[in-house]
Amino acid sequence: MRFLKYILLLLLIVVIGFAIYIATLESEYNIKQSRIIKAPAEVIFDNINDYKNWQYWGPWLELDSTIVASYPEVTSGVGASYTWTGKDGIGSIKTISIIPNKEIIQQIDFGTGSTPEVYWEIKNTDTGNEVTWGMRGNSSFGEKVYWLTQGGIEKNMIPMYNRGLELLEQHILKEMDKHSFNIIGEVDYGGGYYLYQTTSCKINVINKKMAEMFPVVIKFMEDNSIEASGKPFLLTHNWDETNKTTMFSTCIPVKERIITTDDVLTGFLKPQKTFKTIFKGSYTYLNKAWEVAYKSLTEKGHTELDGGEPFEVYTIGPNDNPNPAKWVTEIYIPIN
Repeated sequence: MRFLKYILLLLLIVVIGFAIYIATLESEYNIKQSRIIKAPAEVIFDNINDYKNWQYWGPWLELDSTIVASYPEVTSGVGASYTWTGKDGIGSIKTISIIPNKEIIQQIDFGTGSTPEVYWEIKNTDTGNEVTWGMRGNSSFGEKVYWLTQGGIEKNMIPMYNRGLELLEQHILKEMDKHSFNIIGEVDYGGGYYLYQTTSCKINVINKKMAEMFPVVIKFMEDNSIEASGKPFLLTHNWDETNKTTMFSTCIPVKERIITTDDVLTGFLKPQKTFKTIFKGSYTYLNKAWEVAYKSLTEKGHTELDGGEPFEVYTIGPNDNPNPAKWVTEIYIPIN
């Protein structure tokens, strides 16, 4: 009997000692991981800001296939939230503050009694945007016991954050790479006046030349309070695959003929019959879009107008939407 009392007393001492040890453990934590993602900050922010996107890159889905998410009416911005159920129970998260394209702060509830803060930071660097995903808060006594048995909160959370950032990058790059071609066919193009600059160059420096020329036309219009009457377009005068050279004009439509300087000139695109293709996606695939357009033109029994000058209209471009998958380019090939 006395031996049993000693055993019970020893157990009590061990329990008390363990409780004291747990109580002395650091309660405050701040766990975070970062990854460089080569994508516009706006695209990264939009993917994180809307909880409906989390299903495409959430690392927890690889650990628990039973997770089922429920979404309210508002899933992005301040006040947005969502809840989930899984093998470990019920959880929820809500957005409490945002700085567009820079920071998101959320509050998460695992049903353990504490509500740590989840935070996201997006910072521009020379090699891309650095995305930081972290969680900070104070562990309750029960949570400290749990994490002690699991090897520590860092051991469990850091791999998940690293995997989540990896999956986020994969999802974003895949989404940005989406592109499509829509063959419209024969259409009458109305034409009209435009302001332009012209150059001849090697095909491989077209983008560089365009980046230099369009701003000149735009500045001329701003300096002279001239309004555009349509979207910018590129007019191809000559394309020489053999010598890899081209001659083209960067153009912006205007309502009427404008008296200009030698740097910026006024042109007129006459009304004409064209074969139209709508390309949606990054300019990386623009050459492929032209190939599709010419192939479809032939398949539908049309012939290109001899001496005609094809052009592409930038309906939605980088200045309208940072996501290349959303860019829209209209291709027009003059036909007989």
